[in-house]
Amino acid sequence: MMNQELIDRTMIGKVAKRFDFKFNAYYIFLTLLNLAALALAIYDAKGLLILFVTIGFSLEMRLKLTQREEQRITNELLEEILENSVPPGRAK
Repeated sequence: MMNQELIDRTMIGKVAKRFDFKFNAYYIFLTLLNLAALALAIYDAKGLLILFVTIGFSLEMRLKLTQREEQRITNELLEEILENSVPPGRAK
C-alpha cells in the first residue's frame, strides 16, 4: 500500500484521484504494452494480431485486479463483523 500512497502524491496520481481513476504500476505497464502494440500495428499490418492479444491480456488483467480488490474489501468487512460480534454474556 506504500507504493499507492507515493503514486497518489504525484501530479498524475492527484489527477487520477480527482477523476476517480485507479492508477498503479499494473495500469502503467498495461498502457505502455498497448501503446507499443499500437505502434507496431501502425508500422506493420501483422501487428494487428499482437494488438488484439495485448488488448485481451489487458482486459483479463483488469478483471483479475478488480476481483482482487473486491475480495480485499470483502475480507476487511468480514474481519470488522467478526471483531464487532461478541458472544452473548460477554462484554467488550
